[in-house]
Amino acid sequence: MPGTPQLVDPGDESEFAFARFVSLLGITPNSAGTFCPDKGASLESAWTDWAERYFSPVLAPAFVSAFRYGMESKSEEIAETDRDLATQLPDDLALRSREAGIPFFEGKDEMKANRVWTRYADAVEEGNSPGNLPVVFALQSALFQLPLSSALGSYAWFEFRSRKHGAIQKSAGDGEKAVFSRILPKVTVAVAGKFGDFGKDSGPLRAV
Repeated sequence: MPGTPQLVDPGDESEFAFARFVSLLGITPNSAGTFCPDKGASLESAWTDWAERYFSPVLAPAFVSAFRYGMESKSEEIAETDRDLATQLPDDLALRSREAGIPFFEGKDEMKANRVWTRYADAVEEGNSPGNLPVVFALQSALFQLPLSSALGSYAWFEFRSRKHGAIQKSAGDGEKAVFSRILPKVTVAVAGKFGDFGKDSGPLRAV
């Protein structure tokens, strides 16, 4: 599909585009996620810094864990991953992560008949799980049975494209696509499990 950054593995481009489409069904983002560079900052430098400080060691492992627990219908483990993630993010990122996750609960009507989704949504509503964007995104991707690599790449793309107060840009220039694509090798590494297991007792993980 034209305008779609290509994933690392050949043949993934159409799956990536489809995953992006499915992830945004019924969603109107109204705030940036954890990637929200300062006005005037270099996009390339800010994206690289976010990828190395937060995506690789924290967000991607949490996403992969939540995705796999979603595939296995392990509701309590999903909520535990969500709570653990909240403890590993700075306060400002944790707040943005929760706020960016809210539209997914409001707009995903087709998910409300799914028991795993409703249990997680109830836990968030009751204050037993924070509702972090990576966990919400991972769970819906798992329940839609999207490929993990495409789902994680779509989450990174969502972070990248919603950086301007949540407004998803309709198109990206070649320069922006080149900047975004720098994270795709990290997506492959995360999916392969090379960042280690996610959890509050796992200790800091090394960015690659």
